[in-house]
Amino acid sequence: MDLILWIFLGLTLAFWIAGWSVFLRLHAVPEVAGAKVPEVKLSIVIPARNEEDNLSRLLPSLRDSSFTPHEILVVDDHSSDRTAEVARGLGATVISGSDLPEGWYGKPWACQQGADAATGDWLLFLDADLVALPGGLRRLAEVAATEPEAVHSVCPWHRIEKTYEELSAFFNAIMILGMNAFTVKGPSAREIGLFGQAMLLSKASYAAVDGHRRVKAQVLENFHLSRHFREVGIACRCYLGKGTLAMRMFPGGYRDLVVGWSKGFVSGAGNTPRAAMIGISAWLSGLIMITIALTFLPIADLYQRLFIGKLYLLGFIQCLHVFRSAGNFGFFNALFFPVSLAFYQIVFFRALRRKKAGGKVTWKGRDVA
Repeated sequence: MDLILWIFLGLTLAFWIAGWSVFLRLHAVPEVAGAKVPEVKLSIVIPARNEEDNLSRLLPSLRDSSFTPHEILVVDDHSSDRTAEVARGLGATVISGSDLPEGWYGKPWACQQGADAATGDWLLFLDADLVALPGGLRRLAEVAATEPEAVHSVCPWHRIEKTYEELSAFFNAIMILGMNAFTVKGPSAREIGLFGQAMLLSKASYAAVDGHRRVKAQVLENFHLSRHFREVGIACRCYLGKGTLAMRMFPGGYRDLVVGWSKGFVSGAGNTPRAAMIGISAWLSGLIMITIALTFLPIADLYQRLFIGKLYLLGFIQCLHVFRSAGNFGFFNALFFPVSLAFYQIVFFRALRRKKAGGKVTWKGRDVA
């Protein structure tokens, strides 16, 4: 038993080390280099369905003295609240979305309508639950001017305000790592994806893949768009949003958090590049094995107990690094990482079982998975 336990602990350490391969190069949107404002004619497109509260925060944040967008378009996707009225009152141009055509999902259709109406040379698609941080638009414009031939996407900085929101930690982290953009290979990795919350690209690049028409019936259209961009030789770039964009994902409560992460997360796992999936699996396996190792404490000798304690400390350090890169997740969330990890496993496998049984996930009155 003594030898078996040491082998188990050695494998646990190996998985912990392997986990670093998938998040060794986490990086945010670069700082603005010079004083000159980039000459980027930027159209901001915001698909919105019942987003009056979110728009009241997002739209004022887009009025940044460091960079002025060419236009702000809000596509009102048959909202039943004051989405259109709030958007107009805050200076946005409102596009009343037409009826959903057969074979389309709501968000791709709203994005396509906004892109068709845009008159700028660049498109910035933003989810309504985001907020632009001071200087954030300027940073994005600088990125566009620096590498105009690429498509750029940002995972917003996750703002945590209530305790239950801490449970998003592993979902948020895995969403980031699943893009395959922050591995040891960095931007040279194959099959780099795109974040769906914020995507910046030229109109020419958008037209090269026929826009959202190519992904009209996809839950996670960003995954599939990235494939189409790669097929035509357009590079995909990913950044973390600290200092540029922020989000608070599920202010409506615990139930919204569960349904929101269930929405398409199983599909996302199925679309994750193999290299990223291996790295994520190694990371999660290491953390699970560290948790299991705690159960051996009563039968372990002194040296084994010390080793288990050090393994737990390493798991905490790893989680703290990843969580703090994604948002303002708490110190104690990382310290007691088995709690958030167990929650992730329960929700993920519940959604997987539901999908296999042919169940639906409803979001804002529509079936989305």
